[in-house]
Amino acid sequence: MTPRLFIYMAMILLGMGNAHAQNIDKFKISAGGYSVFKYDASISLTSPSAGLGVAFSPEDTLGWDGEQTVVRLDGRYRFTDKHGLSMSWYRISANGERSIQKDIEWLGRDGNVITIPLGAGVTSAMEYDIVKLAYQWSFYHNEKVELSIGGGIHFTDIAIKLTASATNTGETASRAASLVPLPVVSFRLGYDVTPKMKWYLQTELFALSIDDWDGTYTDLQLGMEYRLLQKLGVGVGLGSNSLRLLEETDKSRFNYDNRITGVHFFVSGNF
Repeated sequence: MTPRLFIYMAMILLGMGNAHAQNIDKFKISAGGYSVFKYDASISLTSPSAGLGVAFSPEDTLGWDGEQTVVRLDGRYRFTDKHGLSMSWYRISANGERSIQKDIEWLGRDGNVITIPLGAGVTSAMEYDIVKLAYQWSFYHNEKVELSIGGGIHFTDIAIKLTASATNTGETASRAASLVPLPVVSFRLGYDVTPKMKWYLQTELFALSIDDWDGTYTDLQLGMEYRLLQKLGVGVGLGSNSLRLLEETDKSRFNYDNRITGVHFFVSGNF
């Protein structure tokens, strides 16, 4: 999933009818990213049949840089004053290059044990894209406060890859998944401090379970937005999102936990 898909969906929504309430923006799109100041992750891989077990922090062991930029696009279209569609695109990634200080035993897809020896140079990367499309119902709205709940679907692509200068098999250690549409639920509270300034609280939960994969993705944001011009706004907020993935097969159990926290800066267009 890429920003191109996000743009296509935005174009489709812009072609729909007018919002019923003239004092409410019909369409909004924002672009920005997180300046990450806290990053926590862990990876574990076990195989009872092979007597294999490894657990490590990719930041400490593989040199993943926690000070990264997380790109985010958001959009919302109201087809009435109470009903609308929202969409989001995220790309979260990390990478590193380091000579490891201990042996790492990985289990390949074929069940063979891949040993990355002490001192080997390892290049590693993690990347996942999430695209969300959801319906939102504004069940309470007055001059100051708006409360909304929603539900919809999301699409996820994720890949974790380790490439070593030397392994016992010459293979690359990796894990990857491409997931079909899965459910998402959300809640949003908005408060207009002044006609030009508002603050908001938004939380989202993605739950996935398909084939051998299971996990959750959560996103929480608290921020403020200021309307510089009639159609142009800027905002800043505190955001935290986390991903937990578990892949369990007859041969192995792979667990990945990731949480990032940072400041979210964005620019919005309102129409």
